[in-house]
Amino acid sequence: MEGVKFGGPNAQGSWNAVCIADFGDGGVAFVAQPQIPPRNVNWSASGKWVHAAKIGFEKYFLRKIRMGKSEPFYEKLALQMLGIDKLKSFDEDLP
Repeated sequence: MEGVKFGGPNAQGSWNAVCIADFGDGGVAFVAQPQIPPRNVNWSASGKWVHAAKIGFEKYFLRKIRMGKSEPFYEKLALQMLGIDKLKSFDEDLP
């Protein structure tokens, strides 16, 4: 591929975090945007519903991986609706 130039990256990680921690019959869920303070969003909740959410997510995730789909359109759409981005674009002219 002589003469072909490949550009550098046009996005970087957003450092947003979504976590579901299961503690037996209960658990804690949180969203932090970005992970490192100062944060724009800092939400957390706990209860038995987190345990059920964790079981549901594990089943969803394993099915998704078995099917070979890393990010279905509906997952990306749901995260967009919640305002959670995996990547943020940046200008290549900046250092």
